[in-house]
Amino acid sequence: MKELYNLFLGLYTSDAGVERGLEMSQQPDLSLTGPLIQHVFELSRRYKIMNCEIMRYEYGKLLHIMQDAATPDIAEHLGFNPVTPIVTVASRAKALGVDAMLSDPDLALATTPVPRLRSISELNRALRTKDVTVKSLIQRYSRVGKATAEAVEQLIRSIDDANCYTRDNSLVISRMIEQLSTNFSPDAAEPGLALAIDQGSDGSRLSHAHHQQYVFVLQSLSLWKNITKNMYQLWLLMETDFLSPEAPYSLEDTGQGLNRRQQAPHLYEAMQGILKKTKEEVGDWIGSDRVHMGDKQVPNGYAFIDKYTQVARIINPILRCIDGIDAIVKDKEHKEYIEDVWATPKNLKKAILCDFFKHGFDGSGGDNDTDAGSCIDGRLTSAWNWCNSLRSKPFYPIFLLTGVGSFDGSFE
Repeated sequence: MKELYNLFLGLYTSDAGVERGLEMSQQPDLSLTGPLIQHVFELSRRYKIMNCEIMRYEYGKLLHIMQDAATPDIAEHLGFNPVTPIVTVASRAKALGVDAMLSDPDLALATTPVPRLRSISELNRALRTKDVTVKSLIQRYSRVGKATAEAVEQLIRSIDDANCYTRDNSLVISRMIEQLSTNFSPDAAEPGLALAIDQGSDGSRLSHAHHQQYVFVLQSLSLWKNITKNMYQLWLLMETDFLSPEAPYSLEDTGQGLNRRQQAPHLYEAMQGILKKTKEEVGDWIGSDRVHMGDKQVPNGYAFIDKYTQVARIINPILRCIDGIDAIVKDKEHKEYIEDVWATPKNLKKAILCDFFKHGFDGSGGDNDTDAGSCIDGRLTSAWNWCNSLRSKPFYPIFLLTGVGSFDGSFE
């Protein structure tokens, strides 16, 4: 409680000034800091959701502070609840009186990412059309309610930014699915490129024939793609569950240190819907369809969301390496090295992909026989385990030569 008081007082002082801060410290009434704290925390949460690759430590700490401060006893002592709803385009548009714009047919064109067209003239024409549509919407709705031209443009750009994020991250997974379907057949394997795995061999905890593993990889990637497409919705649901005073947590040793174990009913229900949609898309389901949430494997909703924001961080470096092979073979020594070991650049690409599709989806990575496996969470655990074992792969030097040094990126 003392730490919360000092934190809130410090934030209030930085905004109101030293004199007001001294007055507050002498006659503490933290309820006066409520509006500022709520605004700062909401803004920080929204910024993280829109930029999931940043604040990878700080956001978790912020959620824990808010989770504790929102409990009835502490909120009563503070004089306010620091948890407020995230400001969304819908809530902001309603407050401005321009919610009708969200159903305007022109909004789709104004907020749909322009495809990567090869023709410069076609690209410029598409960009101009989109820009004209945006200006038209601004002109029409800046005269409605309390909206200014700047506010309307901010709403439009926010939707466009979200659509670009979703497009870019799901496109990465689509490209990996394309690598699977282009380089491998589900029915027959090339010599040395079979996707079959055997339990107990090379760390695998699953046994799949070539066709089974092909489908297992395809359905896993398809699921990740559908989760990515719905990431904003899932994140808001996660916060609803995590910060609910009606959903208390218990501090438990989950085998990965002390974690806050808490059920996430809204997030779990949404995940079941995404899983059902994916099953309908891919047909027969191979492996477990269990979604771990609120247990020792995935203790809470935030732990679940945090895992799936990292899918692109796993796949992107692999695709960058595959794409970079054609460039490094222009160097004579690099070309000779690749030809000596893999005969052709194409064989090298297939060797990398084959190893990832086998051992990035083999059920490995858990600390015991009940973790990892073929469950929904275990598929991603296996992929991270493959990344961690990259240094032991014969093609590790190729990743370095193509400029891929890390999967994890920066934590700043």
